Amino acid sequence: MKKIILHEIGNDGNFNHYIFDKKQNVIEILLKIFLMDFDIYDIFETSDKKGNYRKINVKKLTDIHQGSVNEKLSIDIFYGKNKMFVAIVCSEKSRLKFNESLFKYFTMPKSKKIKSKRKIK
Repeated sequence: MKKIILHEIGNDGNFNHYIFDKKQNVIEILLKIFLMDFDIYDIFETSDKKGNYRKINVKKLTDIHQGSVNEKLSIDIFYGKNKMFVAIVCSEKSRLKFNESLFKYFTMPKSKKIKSKRKIK
């Protein structure tokens, strides 16, 4: 399985953020992680605890916010033109659990080396 690109990840205390491409397969993987690892099923317009949900067309969601809260996490998802910004407020233990699940499906792009034409004296 080819891993999907995760463009950015960061945290400041209990606030964590992730930036993904705005694609349907990203939604489906995140739904799976939230459902299986955190018992959150009311995100992405889900309808039941089994993960059956009304399929949304993620390309039609621009400048839209979705969110969910339970005793383990608070999730906010913001849809831009081409990217999704996911903010999660949770404990370090929950963050590490989420990141472990996330990196089974996603990968970070490799950084490019910049060659300088200017010589430093």
